[in-house]
Amino acid sequence: MGVTILSFGRDLRVEDHPALSRAGQEAGAEGGAVLPVFIVDPAVWSAPEASARQWRVVAEGLASLSAALAARGAALQVEIGPPAEVLDRLAARWPVARGLALGAQPPAEDWARRRGLPWRPVAAPRRPAPPLGELTTPPGLEPGPIPEARDLGLGFDPCPGRPRGGRSEAERALAAALAGADPDAALSAHLAWGALSAGEAARAARLAPEEPGARRLASWLARRARFQRVPAADPEPVAAPPNPAADARLAAWARGETGLPAVDAAMRALIHDGMLDAGRRGLLAAVGCGQLGLDPGACCRVLARLSADHDPRLHGAQFRAAAARRVDPLRWARAADPEGVFLRRWLPELADLPPDALHAPWTCPAAARRLGRRYPHPLVAPGRCRPTGSRSASPAARRQDSRQLAFDL
Repeated sequence: MGVTILSFGRDLRVEDHPALSRAGQEAGAEGGAVLPVFIVDPAVWSAPEASARQWRVVAEGLASLSAALAARGAALQVEIGPPAEVLDRLAARWPVARGLALGAQPPAEDWARRRGLPWRPVAAPRRPAPPLGELTTPPGLEPGPIPEARDLGLGFDPCPGRPRGGRSEAERALAAALAGADPDAALSAHLAWGALSAGEAARAARLAPEEPGARRLASWLARRARFQRVPAADPEPVAAPPNPAADARLAAWARGETGLPAVDAAMRALIHDGMLDAGRRGLLAAVGCGQLGLDPGACCRVLARLSADHDPRLHGAQFRAAAARRVDPLRWARAADPEGVFLRRWLPELADLPPDALHAPWTCPAAARRLGRRYPHPLVAPGRCRPTGSRSASPAARRQDSRQLAFDL
């Protein structure tokens, strides 16, 4: 009988995987075989949004997936090349009869259509997928090597705090989110690359309502699902002549050297960890496209490249929503971090200052002497970053400001 190709994408797991379960069931009933494959498309990994930190999460997820498939009698093929060429190579070696994937994979579907083969994108059901049994694979199938970031032409990209990929890390992250950890920081990368399904996370929150983070996790998943329904599209670049001053502002923003402490601390955290909470990610987008007047397309690509959890199905819509806002970074920072705890961690050159000077060093004569030496002068006039409300606002009012100015997810 023929071979069923099961093409993995952002679904690097065997648990709760309806396409894989269906492929195993159909192949078993027909006496056929399943060929699991992950295609590394150079067009995807040479894009300006791609980075080595993202690939390392993927590579760890592939290693975990390969081990899980091997335990069920299969061997994951990791192939590099344009999808049509990879599928042609596989079809030349084995008698391919059909293809399956979890969700749409247009390049593979186009290839199958030209070949006259059925290719079915399987939607994620509300109920858990049936458990996966033993798989029969084509003769001669062996695990494919997982390339390194340098093999894909991805440049030097240190990210010591990035999340680790793979199923066991995803399960630990889910437990942490149920225990009360920020689900955005804990789970975003694992859901983006599919080591864990959104359905699994939602069921875990529903089945453990007594857990301190269950309600927050369920709410976060619902907001995430709403953004996934927005058509994926990155902001278009602004048509403008070359502008060295704008290029210098973009470079300073991307390094965390704008002279605006809340913005710089957020960017440095993202550079170091590859992750950032939703509010600060939105702050970067709003200030970059607002006060700094940067090209939205360029800003979006920088944030995408630095985000180990980048998912174009989500981040383009999130960025557009945040960039359209007008946020006062000083007011935002005083509402979200009144004592400057986050700023002290990521801005060691200002860490000894009291909170007022830490948030606005240009207002303190002792701190102002550091500007242009240990810490940059603000790229925009400090008056444009002055809080519109009273500095003595109540804690409840500050929390409300923070909620109103936070990113939607």
